[in-house]
Amino acid sequence: MNNYGIICDSQTLRNVTSSWWANADFSRIENTVYTVEHELAGIIGHETMEWLATGRGRGTDAWTHAACAIGYMACMRYYRLNDISHQDGGRKVKIDHDNEARPFEWQLARDDRAHMEEYYRALDRLLFELHDVDEFHSSSVWKQQQLLIVKNENNLSWLTGTDPSPWLYLRLVPFLAESQHFVEKAYGTSFVAEEFLEFPNTDTLQYATQKAVCLGALALMGRRTSLQTLPYGLMKLFESDGGGNRQEAASIDQLNDFLKHLSHQQHYWINEMKQLRDLAATGESSQGSLPTYLQMPENDPHNKFMSL
Repeated sequence: MNNYGIICDSQTLRNVTSSWWANADFSRIENTVYTVEHELAGIIGHETMEWLATGRGRGTDAWTHAACAIGYMACMRYYRLNDISHQDGGRKVKIDHDNEARPFEWQLARDDRAHMEEYYRALDRLLFELHDVDEFHSSSVWKQQQLLIVKNENNLSWLTGTDPSPWLYLRLVPFLAESQHFVEKAYGTSFVAEEFLEFPNTDTLQYATQKAVCLGALALMGRRTSLQTLPYGLMKLFESDGGGNRQEAASIDQLNDFLKHLSHQQHYWINEMKQLRDLAATGESSQGSLPTYLQMPENDPHNKFMSL
């Protein structure tokens, strides 16, 4: 494992999180910090981490945001492991009853969520800063993005209404690629990503195609990943006023209904895409009468059958 050394001491960890004690023994959290650094390298690439740790990136805003992301995630993991004392005689809970009290489970869950939110915000800031960094452009995830017709987080936000989050866009890259492949089958020919504008007019073939890709990617992500990776704007989260312990998460039925709605919307835009594609091929105006297509993803004129 590469020890990149983004965070090397308790004072730095204190500066970026405000929750770690500056005079604490850094060796207690050192391995956790190095593990999180390694995971971040898996996201942004080894070359980018080297640039942040030892190259021109050290001391930049990108370095600060990387340190914040590493710090918040490392602290959350450390606190989870140390809520209970681990000793040779077993696990213990030691409390000064005159000055301390054990937190409720809902308080721990809320603190974990706060750390996760700060981690994701720091990742967003970091990825914004890396947009113009050559070392990041050599990473595999950047190269994968260049093959997509949905260009970036701003394009994704414009098409779906989600917040412009580089981290969300990065998490969606494999699902965007799969959804794009599905839409390509319905289109009938392969796409050339460079030919797609970032913000096409809403009545164009490009817009319908990108819309279908985005909605399908969100549905795939919701079905295959942890709910924690979904943007908060897509989930139903309740927190009672005054810090009470009543909190309701979205039910499985609600989630399934929402994902089914996304899939239906994708099929609608695939149908729009086919209509606009055929109009473009004939040179007719989009204001004319439009044909209606069955939702056949293979788009094979020799296939006369469908399953119901």
